[in-house]
Amino acid sequence: MIAIFFIVGLIIGSFLGVVNYRLKTAEDIVWKRSHCPKCKKPIRWYDNIPLLSFIILRGECRECKKKISWQYPAIELLTGLLFAVVAWKFLGGWGTSSQKILSNVEAVEMSFWLFTVSYLVLIFFHDYDYLLIPDAVVWPAIGVTFFYQYWKYLQSPLGIADFRNPFVSSLLAALVAALFFFGLIWISRGKWIGGGDVKLGFLVGAIVGWPKILFVFFFAYMIGAIVSLALIALKKKTWKSQIPFGPFLVTGTLIVMFFSEQIQFWVNRYLNFGY
Repeated sequence: MIAIFFIVGLIIGSFLGVVNYRLKTAEDIVWKRSHCPKCKKPIRWYDNIPLLSFIILRGECRECKKKISWQYPAIELLTGLLFAVVAWKFLGGWGTSSQKILSNVEAVEMSFWLFTVSYLVLIFFHDYDYLLIPDAVVWPAIGVTFFYQYWKYLQSPLGIADFRNPFVSSLLAALVAALFFFGLIWISRGKWIGGGDVKLGFLVGAIVGWPKILFVFFFAYMIGAIVSLALIALKKKTWKSQIPFGPFLVTGTLIVMFFSEQIQFWVNRYLNFGY
């Protein structure tokens, strides 16, 4: 079963690779056939098999022999792996004997997770490529996320008005994250961070809630600092270079999404602080 989710993730990842490119070129996403970005010739169906076609063609277009970006198989593989991990988290185990039948509530939650990892992967690569977080992805994602959090609230005991309320927790975390990034823009006059990160921060806060957004910040800035210093040390970047923060924020979000229980355990053990 989990292998099926991996394959579906590869297919979704292939679509996300197309969306990533066409959001920038403003091409039709749904109806226009896949084509080589270099020679513009349509890609044959047997050359459009996720991951496998890239390996068979050795990363080249069959028609013009120009190199195909490594990002296409990277998006496919990452999405496939994330789909498999989501399936493992909700279904439990790799063997068919250990997998369980989901309740309706669990099925909705799993669907939301699959949706979330899909657009997070797209945001990761689009910001990496173009230093831009697309509104066409962020705003619909925010709408779906709050709808889901409100649905979760309806499944819980009514009348809860504190952080245990999924909707209240998400709204608070979203506002804190957006205000934090907006403050950085104001202090630095736009030199440290961009307006897209404010919207992404709002989205991320809505996903993980309060106070998990604090751990997203921790991982995002820690990973960002390590990667940035490594790039500078390797002379790939300079101290004045623009380095997109979106990929680090997405990475931190995925870490908290998948490992929140482990994070909570260690935080409770060493800091005596639960969430």
